[in-house]
Amino acid sequence: MSNKDYPIRVVTKITGLTADQIRKWEERYSILNITRSSKGSRRFTDKDLELLQLMLEAKRIGFSLQEIGELSLLQLRNIVNNFQGNSSNVMYPELEQLSSSTKVYFDICIESLKEYNITKMEKAIYEVAMEIGAVYVIHKFMVPFIKHVGRLWKNNKISKPQERFANAVIRNYLENYRSSFKEFNHDNPVALIATPKGQKAELGCLVNACISVSTGWNNIYLGTDLSAADLVNAAKTSKCQCLVLSILYPLDDDSLTLELKKIREGLGDNVEIVINGKKSNSYSETYKSIRARAVYDLFSMPSLLEEVRSKSIARAMK
Repeated sequence: MSNKDYPIRVVTKITGLTADQIRKWEERYSILNITRSSKGSRRFTDKDLELLQLMLEAKRIGFSLQEIGELSLLQLRNIVNNFQGNSSNVMYPELEQLSSSTKVYFDICIESLKEYNITKMEKAIYEVAMEIGAVYVIHKFMVPFIKHVGRLWKNNKISKPQERFANAVIRNYLENYRSSFKEFNHDNPVALIATPKGQKAELGCLVNACISVSTGWNNIYLGTDLSAADLVNAAKTSKCQCLVLSILYPLDDDSLTLELKKIREGLGDNVEIVINGKKSNSYSETYKSIRARAVYDLFSMPSLLEEVRSKSIARAMK
């Protein structure tokens, strides 16, 4: 490639992106490292242009901007170059998270969803849960599976009914797992599980519910898309010690920021707010301002909830 550089007005014409979109991508994703001229204006190299075009193509394929921001230039090239080929670990990086033993069950589940074979899929899920543990199966098997199914659908490898069938089976497993903790232990603190207004992804909410009960919380599951006023009222009525929220999208919703601030104002400082969701780190400044504890991957969620639980119990004993 040449050593030419380009002003942003040229880059917007080549890529079809607006200057504002490019600025936001640069601020949020470390993969972009745009240089500036002596006068402070952005200058783009051929490599920068390639990166932007690869990011656009990967987004079209079905990758989120957050996922794209975590990939290297080489990985992006491989993903885009292999898109027309067969499914592979390069095209679907979530498959790299799987061990060889869990990959067998993963393949059975993919085969089952294509056949709408609920018995076969449920059997595979329960067998892998027995092998690696009921808690680990959530973030080491189910989360990659959900992500992979979504990607297959976006890439027209499976149909919408097949995608919904798979999600329904996963939802049923999560609900059964959560309900298996039937005893309300009065020695345990109480956590409300929900998503704030505008957040409608139920599976992430159910995953939070499963993790919270497995880490010693009494669990009150409220579901998705609840206003700040509703969440505050539920928290006060239940006398909960923690509000656990799942936030997945979008990346820059001012109304969501406002809702989160209303929640903290209504709760005061007596209730911990715990937030997770891989894409939610774009709200990190908001989280700081409302004194929320946030994680951006499910692997960190159990330890955080255990820490908050210990503090809640210690506070209650004073």
